[in-house]
Amino acid sequence: MSTTAQWIFDRAIHLMDEQNENTGKTQTADTREYEFRTLSILNVLRHEVYPISDTYVHTNDGKRPIPPEITAMDQDVGLDDGVAQGILPYGLAAHLLLGENDALANYFSQRYMELRYQLGANLPSVWEEIPSAYGGLNA
Repeated sequence: MSTTAQWIFDRAIHLMDEQNENTGKTQTADTREYEFRTLSILNVLRHEVYPISDTYVHTNDGKRPIPPEITAMDQDVGLDDGVAQGILPYGLAAHLLLGENDALANYFSQRYMELRYQLGANLPSVWEEIPSAYGGLNA
């Protein structure tokens, strides 16, 4: 687990084809507005993907676990790399493009939802024996 907000931002910018065409850099005058909005968007998206992350911690106290807030671009996002690297760039790109290029934003949004579903459907599970309420043999 070491994916930073900057890593996700860089991949989203490349997906959007907004990087500098000569250097490939993602932090330019043209992407400054995107970068400004990135942490806020990632802090919303982290709640959607946290339950399918390996970092999700289930508690028995009846309270909903909350992932750590992302406060800096160089901060680890607190999600496993599969979720952070495979899903979040699409969600971020979709939100950054809303109102600017709705067709591309819709494509990225659909891809985000597909990947979220696929990864969530393949969550590792743990089997445990269920005791019989009536005693006797367990099947």
